[in-house]
Amino acid sequence: MKETKFKDTEIGKIPEEWEVKKLGAVFDIGNGRDYKHLNTGKIPVYGTGGLMTYVNEYLYDGETVCIGRKGTINMPQYHNGKIWTVDTLFYTYNFRKTDVKFLYYLTQRIDWNSYNTATGVPSLTSQNISNILVSFPPLHEQHRIASALTSIDNLISSLGKQIEKKKNIKQGAMQQLLTGKTRLKGFSELWVKRKLGDNATIQRGGSPRPIEAYLTTNRDGINWIKIGDVRPNDKFIRHTVEKIIPEGVSHSRQVYKGDFILSNSMSFGRPYILDIDGCIHDGWLVIKDYSNTYDMDFLYYILSSDTVFEQYIAMAAGSSVKNLNKEKVANVMLFAPQSLAEQRAIATILNKMDNEITALETKKAKYEAIKQGMMQQLLTGKIRLIS
Repeated sequence: MKETKFKDTEIGKIPEEWEVKKLGAVFDIGNGRDYKHLNTGKIPVYGTGGLMTYVNEYLYDGETVCIGRKGTINMPQYHNGKIWTVDTLFYTYNFRKTDVKFLYYLTQRIDWNSYNTATGVPSLTSQNISNILVSFPPLHEQHRIASALTSIDNLISSLGKQIEKKKNIKQGAMQQLLTGKTRLKGFSELWVKRKLGDNATIQRGGSPRPIEAYLTTNRDGINWIKIGDVRPNDKFIRHTVEKIIPEGVSHSRQVYKGDFILSNSMSFGRPYILDIDGCIHDGWLVIKDYSNTYDMDFLYYILSSDTVFEQYIAMAAGSSVKNLNKEKVANVMLFAPQSLAEQRAIATILNKMDNEITALETKKAKYEAIKQGMMQQLLTGKIRLIS
């Protein structure tokens, strides 16, 4: 790799050896078609959101970059082989002095929404696409750039498959270990079925109003816990964006480290463990006073299980909006070992699996960031891959 000299062009500075071309100069654009008259087969059918179904005929055979015509227009797709595309997805063909995989990576950096021709559903025309100006390196450099980015894409894909495999293994383990179908060696005490509310306290949060009058930027403020403070895969809540003044506590619900909270509407039934003290608004429910009966980690896994979620769904049946309240949560039936030691042993196994998944997800995110950096450098010519 080495840095290079740049020249001024109509699209900005590019390497001296690179050329500015219209996309229409390097490929032709084909229109997708309806597939519903076709029989089921082995040829994949793609729309702007990806794979849709399989049919018995193909529209195009070979390497192609597919670009959304309508709907999702900012997610180009690379395919190699026989495919069919629906009428909302263009395919490209008849490539001229262009590495198709390089072109795919190049199209990922185009701001497609800026070429939107519609006021409603985002749309592109083949003419608009053809007139977009981009910079192209010599073909041999395109090959090297495409190869480098493909290598890291393959690594990211491999990590994604490992993550899915680990998640499936964990799901199977949960189905066995959290139902008593598989018992751990050394444990023989009975499992019992109980309502959650029989051995825990469930309460609804409260909101001081107007909330703006109680918010503070002072460090000694009370953590004001909101759904925006968590990500979908979080187990713990460790910080909040906002805080409230101490006077707001009496108008809210104070919660403490080790308590569980779950949203009564958003992320329906998803439990989070508090790693901080704070207050919750009336969109949250808190589960506390459970430690004499349940190990914290075990309770997290059982509250995250399909068995509990299915009970929530059944309770909400017939409602247009899925909502939970403290009575519904209190009536959830849990099947668990009487032995806290057995609960901890089960949770230890599942925690280890979670840690392995998290490590892989962290690694995948790292390589995704590296890929973005590589694209920024390689596709602009700031770093060159030349012999």
